[in-house]
Amino acid sequence: MPVHSIPDGFIDVHAHIAPTSFLKEVHKFGKSFGVDIDETESGHALTFPSLPTLRAAGGSLSDTVTRSEWMEEQGIGSQYMAAWLDIQGYTLPQDKEADWVRLLNEHMAQTADESGEAFRSIAAVPLRDGDRAARELEYAVKTLGMLGVMLPSDPADVDVADPVLEPFWAAAEALDVPVMLHGASHSKWPQVGPSFLAFSMGRTLDTTILAAKLIHSGLMDRHPNLKLILCHGGGSLPFLIGRLDVAYRLGMEKMADLNRGGPEEYMPMLYYDTVTVNRRSLKLLLDLAGPEHVLLGTDWVWAAMSGGLMDAVGTIGLSQSDQDLITRQNALTLFKG
Repeated sequence: MPVHSIPDGFIDVHAHIAPTSFLKEVHKFGKSFGVDIDETESGHALTFPSLPTLRAAGGSLSDTVTRSEWMEEQGIGSQYMAAWLDIQGYTLPQDKEADWVRLLNEHMAQTADESGEAFRSIAAVPLRDGDRAARELEYAVKTLGMLGVMLPSDPADVDVADPVLEPFWAAAEALDVPVMLHGASHSKWPQVGPSFLAFSMGRTLDTTILAAKLIHSGLMDRHPNLKLILCHGGGSLPFLIGRLDVAYRLGMEKMADLNRGGPEEYMPMLYYDTVTVNRRSLKLLLDLAGPEHVLLGTDWVWAAMSGGLMDAVGTIGLSQSDQDLITRQNALTLFKG
């Protein structure tokens, strides 16, 4: 496992990549996984079982050249890259999913290592078997040197709150690595709302509901040292936690008896990124969670949607010490990168 130094500058904990080397390799034998892959002018377009053809992956989503230039302009010294959620393979059969994810993680780690000290990688895991998920996370962390793991929030036909994943949660706690929850590219949103709101609201709602289910299941009681990060500012959870808490305490909504009395008491155990794409929302999140629980993220390649990186963090009256927590120190504490 390579030894890494930690560059100066901001740390971006929420970014995506679809590694070119991975796309080229699966292009050769994707049909053995049941995946159709076409090479287009815009990159590789994948079609997984039961899903429509994905957006083509290429350009600044797949390489580190353009992002390196942008990072330097923004003062980012390190970026933690997770796989583009579209290519995680969560609709594949159990055995093929595990092989696909292993190949993906190896290319993710290789791409980060070959791109220089500025880049580290975040693992994926198979979701249909908790033991396999635990083994893959251990391999990714101990052998490949990956810093944590990103899960798609309740994708397609998978329930991430299912007890079958208990070995995975135990492994994440034992390995002391963060678990990031990020809305899936293809989720259960079609059962809830219209397709034109899937990107703006669907992915954040998926994370909101999954986090609530995990708290209700007693996950944080069973694993009190688990590091759980909710992407996109936690979706709606920080703002709706009062309703969740009252419903639990009144006995209207209850999955398990919680040690701490109610869901709101678990909020200090959770972490969030700055990807709210609105400075007023971020300020409210900081008021609710505290700067020690918020980490800088860009959601690369979607960074341009939120303007300059520091538009929110640098203009809402935070002290320099709080800005330092958000832009660097919290990431070093959680990811130990």
